[in-house]
Amino acid sequence: MNNLLQLFIRNGGFVTFLLVEVFCFYAIVQFNTKQRAVFSYSYDLFAGDILETRQEYLDYFGLNARVDSLLKENAALQSQLANARVVHVPYRDTFFTVLYDTISRVDSVRHRVIRPSYSFIAGHVIGNTISNTNNWIIINRGKNDGLRPNMGVVSAKGIAGILRYVDADFSMVMSVLHEQTKISASLPKHERAIGSLIWEGGDPSVMTLKFIEKHFPVQSGEPVVTSGFSQMFPKDIPIGVVEGDPVKDPENPYFTMMRVRLSQDMATVKDIYLVDNLFGPALDSLRAKVKEGH
Repeated sequence: MNNLLQLFIRNGGFVTFLLVEVFCFYAIVQFNTKQRAVFSYSYDLFAGDILETRQEYLDYFGLNARVDSLLKENAALQSQLANARVVHVPYRDTFFTVLYDTISRVDSVRHRVIRPSYSFIAGHVIGNTISNTNNWIIINRGKNDGLRPNMGVVSAKGIAGILRYVDADFSMVMSVLHEQTKISASLPKHERAIGSLIWEGGDPSVMTLKFIEKHFPVQSGEPVVTSGFSQMFPKDIPIGVVEGDPVKDPENPYFTMMRVRLSQDMATVKDIYLVDNLFGPALDSLRAKVKEGH
């Protein structure tokens, strides 16, 4: 207490000056209309700047949650789109043709419920290579998120790889830039033009599409998409575009091969979606029975 009194005595003049200044400022603002308006305007500007800065910090620290939320919404939309491509097909019999309703998934005449085929799970890339002969991607999703091996992996721009090894919380994806990658792809401008997409090394932005029949007049710039004939990828997922003119396959004169520039830059892939084929286990079981029978 003694020290406090001595401090006040030593600095009493300065403290008194501050108190008088505050009182004078209050009196000027309180009893003068113009000065009060200036003070209110200045205060509002200052408070607005403070609130804006605070909101910017809150928005920044909340980005991860917002990104996760958007990815989940996109995954749901991707599921609807993929299933619409699968479901919206004509069903014909002797008397009529029916298009299945892609929203209710019900045949209005026969009332058959068409089950969806695909579900998408959002994830993030936490490790990636593009310079090796066999490249891998590490993602922050695992068995606890419903993942299992052989699920397709796509991004908002195109295909990314195939899920191979699954741990509890993390997984390894075989990148499309891997010598064992083989993806069924098609050229939508040419009906029944389906081939195999492989990576032959070298340029990480280019893959090779093989086994396209030579009578298809394929031109540079044509889009390449997934064919839907693989249980890992739905139909019409973007892959890239044809680059240059097709050339004759040296191993088979009845087919051509061509370069495909990927729509997804594999060096910058960040947010991905795991494609869960809901009938995948049943199809695997059926294939196993076929093998056992032979």
